[in-house]
Amino acid sequence: MVIFSLSHIRNSYITMLISIQKRGNIVEFSSAIDRLLRYEVDFDEIGNLSRKRFGGPVCRCFSRLDNKLIVITGATSGIGLVVAQLLANRGASIIFTARNSDEGIVIQNYLRTATKNPKIYCKYLDLNDFASIHKFVLHVNQACSTVDLLINNAGVFFHPPSETVDKFDVTFQTNYLGHFLLTELLLPKLAATSRVIFLSSAAHFLAKSLDVKTVAAFDPEAGGLSARFQSYANSKLCLLLYSKILAQRCKERTINVYSVDPGSVETSIYRHFPFLQNPILKALQRPIRYIVVRTPLQGAQTVLHCAVSPHLSKETGLYYSDLVSKTPSDLSQDVELSTHLYDYSRLWTGLV
Repeated sequence: MVIFSLSHIRNSYITMLISIQKRGNIVEFSSAIDRLLRYEVDFDEIGNLSRKRFGGPVCRCFSRLDNKLIVITGATSGIGLVVAQLLANRGASIIFTARNSDEGIVIQNYLRTATKNPKIYCKYLDLNDFASIHKFVLHVNQACSTVDLLINNAGVFFHPPSETVDKFDVTFQTNYLGHFLLTELLLPKLAATSRVIFLSSAAHFLAKSLDVKTVAAFDPEAGGLSARFQSYANSKLCLLLYSKILAQRCKERTINVYSVDPGSVETSIYRHFPFLQNPILKALQRPIRYIVVRTPLQGAQTVLHCAVSPHLSKETGLYYSDLVSKTPSDLSQDVELSTHLYDYSRLWTGLV
């Protein structure tokens, strides 16, 4: 325990604790505040208590997944890795993707050892290359009779302007268009009562309009803070628009579609974010990020809930956060816009 006599530190933590205790155990926080008032601060304890409140609820469903085949994109780190391990622990067969095959094999071996489940396989996939997506789907078609769960998890944030081999913006293709093509190609393999999950984001609210004709275009000048945020927001909006139309198309096959906002999660997705690349700025943010930014395990809970909860078997096309459905932006529910995006996406990916 460290004794502090800096009143501004004390007061800032009191303010934070008072706001948090409304959602938590008042006894625990009253005790913590009492010690703060006496300038006796155990910051590890305070941080742990606070992080529990911001970390969100925990999925309490324990359904087994024996004889189920699950495909997960981007599972070599972060939320994807945690979700793969949680599902493998339930007996599922897992095919996860990686752009770095050597790294992927290391993760494959780790997961097999950690879960005692030998049915875990890493396959190469680059969402920024349509040819790679077709090759991956060909492998799945040859190796598997059906797919029971598809989790479109891979993504980038604040990526510098870059053009893919297919001539699209890298953020748009990684987050949306690559997953669109992957999902469309795997649809014939999806079993009845299977599920499709898209990793969405509250950032989609930042997209106030969407020009379908230009949203996919690569702009080498779009390197500013605002432009990069907008690119990310647009890609996540497109995922939501696609999830709506996909849910309607798959209803008769009883394939359910879910969009998940995992919250702000401490993963490598922030590797391009300039405020975290600067070591001084990162150090200054560390105390508050430790409290308000979720761990990958915490961020994985709603994904897990949508993957296994039997209570969601009658729900499709909805947007989830903290284990419950939430109302997304009005724009994401625009039926005409989703139809236009779907038609253009088929054109962009060569499906028409």
